[in-house]
Amino acid sequence: MLLRMIKDLVSAAPGREAEAPAPDQRAIEARLEALAGDIEPIQGWLHPDTGKLLYHLARAAPTASIVELGSWRGRSTAWLANSVRDRGEGRVYAVDTWKGTGNEEVHRQMLAGYAEGQLYREFIENLRSRNLLELVEPIRADTVTAAHEWDPARKIGLLFIDADHDYAAVRRDFEYWSPHVAIGGTIVFDDVTTWWGPSRLVSELPKWYNLALVRPNIWVVVKQGE
Repeated sequence: MLLRMIKDLVSAAPGREAEAPAPDQRAIEARLEALAGDIEPIQGWLHPDTGKLLYHLARAAPTASIVELGSWRGRSTAWLANSVRDRGEGRVYAVDTWKGTGNEEVHRQMLAGYAEGQLYREFIENLRSRNLLELVEPIRADTVTAAHEWDPARKIGLLFIDADHDYAAVRRDFEYWSPHVAIGGTIVFDDVTTWWGPSRLVSELPKWYNLALVRPNIWVVVKQGE
């Protein structure tokens, strides 16, 4: 089902000829445009088209437990939380230290002068002001610690990996979190091609991860087994 949905997304991508959208499809497109306008003011690097893709993937995921590694101020979190809301079930688990990534200069520059906890408070306010906080469980920890504390009985339908972009860090995130992803679940890697870490990691994935979609900066794989 998920692979079929992804193929439909590809066929409907800009620049491809497509039939006129059905009424329900028009309603979804209108909903996504409204969300894009609401979420765009949240500072971050996620493109609205990627946000729409995350929305679709989260709604179609085999379980409604959605995990994102790296939340920053909540732009991607807001897309995922709205998907959970529209799905009618589930929760987004947002894993971050909210201290920035120490080896990324842009984070150091943007957080210069920040008080302890200030970035986290901005994240919370961005969700609260959009009535999304009840759909999100923030986990203030590094990704490895959070993985150790994750309940293995709670299978993840979609895992969005967008934390530390260093190769060793991305590899750890994949190795610690991928066992919790449900069969048929999706892993989305952000910043592929623009950062060496995730770009190298996706070239090393085990054969039971089926490449489903490639978009600028994004790789989507579906877990077929272990």
